[in-house]
Amino acid sequence: MKNRTKQRLNRRIKEQMLDLKNSCGINDPTPYEAVRKMIEEARKSNERKNIIRN
Repeated sequence: MKNRTKQRLNRRIKEQMLDLKNSCGINDPTPYEAVRKMIEEARKSNERKNIIRN
């Protein structure tokens, strides 16, 4: 069974290996990656709003 650190390392390696650019050099994320990025941006904006409110 893999330990947690090895799993994280493998995930980072896979993310680095993914090339988000298509053959023409245009940024072309997969739908999964696009949604994941949108969720991350929403979380960051919510964190900023909470900091400003406090």
